[in-house]
Amino acid sequence: MHFLGLITRCKDEFFIKEFCSYYLSQGVDKIYILDDNSIDKSIYHDISNNPNIIISYQKNMVYRNYKNQMEKVNEVYNQIKDDFKWIVSVDVDEFITTKKNLNKTIKEELETTFKDYDCIKIPWVMFGSGGQKKNPKSILESNIYRWNHDIEHPYPMKFAKFKCRYNKIEVKCIFKTNKFEIIHVHTPKKPLEKVDIINSVNLSRSNLTPFYNNLREEDIKNAYLVCHHYRIISEENSINKVKQSNLYRRLKITLNHLNLFDYSEIKDETLKNKINFKYNAVGLSKKTLFCPHP
Repeated sequence: MHFLGLITRCKDEFFIKEFCSYYLSQGVDKIYILDDNSIDKSIYHDISNNPNIIISYQKNMVYRNYKNQMEKVNEVYNQIKDDFKWIVSVDVDEFITTKKNLNKTIKEELETTFKDYDCIKIPWVMFGSGGQKKNPKSILESNIYRWNHDIEHPYPMKFAKFKCRYNKIEVKCIFKTNKFEIIHVHTPKKPLEKVDIINSVNLSRSNLTPFYNNLREEDIKNAYLVCHHYRIISEENSINKVKQSNLYRRLKITLNHLNLFDYSEIKDETLKNKINFKYNAVGLSKKTLFCPHP
């Protein structure tokens, strides 16, 4: 049995190689990518031959609602769950990182801090573009500005996707496969027995709601795990999202909507420092770190 598997969906995300390289460096054994009919399949050129990265090309992943959105994810989950002790389901713009123990990998935290729990709720930390016009070579090195979670961010329009997250913010979960029947967008669902669920900030017991309440800067500083959410990366990436995303077209989301959500208030180099530590600790070049080979 493998220790940790990851399922994600990707549609024309230029940084998919960096995403895979990062999570493999954090102890993920295998990554399962559901490609949502990407126009540019060359984004997979450097990773398609890696046996630890499995790409499934889809043609009709039209998201009418959350149930439909997760159908393909759960098809994969049902096929692989018996092969892994832990699973994480994240989008390609979501990078879970250790925080309190920065030099530990995600796997190392699971083996120690979280070994006796069944599900870990990990809150988002929202990042902005920092005013970048063009897509960076590395979002982990270049996108180092984020929201200040001590203040409110009211949004003038009624898009749930761009709401203020001062009172509650979404989570992503890492959970044990033998405890849950299905995956929903933010949490697993249908526990198979009594489960022990905690948050990754202060290790308090929790339930399966998809939120962490009142996330503040002090919480982020002291958390064991947080999930960096790079929804706004650059103006170029935002333009491409508006053009290519089925969901954005359906909701009639424009570049202006995205720009109103782009807050770059606090400098946060957590992941930049983490990948540089990995480079220094194991003597790898950055090319090696970000170009995994079989």
